Amino acid sequence: MKAYSLDLRQRILDAYFNREGSIRDLARRFKVSFRFVWGLLNRFRHTGSCAPKPRGGHNPPRIAATAYDTIRRLVATHADATLAELCAVFAHETQIRLSISSMHRTLAKLQLTRKKRHFMPQHKRAPRFNSHVKRTGKPSRLSLPAS
Repeated sequence: MKAYSLDLRQRILDAYFNREGSIRDLARRFKVSFRFVWGLLNRFRHTGSCAPKPRGGHNPPRIAATAYDTIRRLVATHADATLAELCAVFAHETQIRLSISSMHRTLAKLQLTRKKRHFMPQHKRAPRFNSHVKRTGKPSRLSLPAS
């Protein structure tokens, strides 16, 4: 919700100090809540200003803009690394520990993608699924026939 205009705030203060009604009456007259008028009066008494408080901020990014080149280089050299691996390498190089979500936000901001290899080298022989049966004599959960 947007803050009420300075004009409205000033009109409420003027009406209150001209004794045009109680806080409840002024709230009804200007179609605002009792709590807003009460808070406006308190703020004016304590600070001398009727301006709204600044909106909430956010935490600054953990990675400074100067470290973006390091991130770009890491992604280029470790293209198939996971976010956790990138965080570990970044921490090793810069002594700044990052969360996975922080690394993800930075990569999105820089529009960097991490490419996985699409073609893996083929093994010479196919993997055997029943090797567990030969060693233990018991079928594993994966080798049981579907019922």
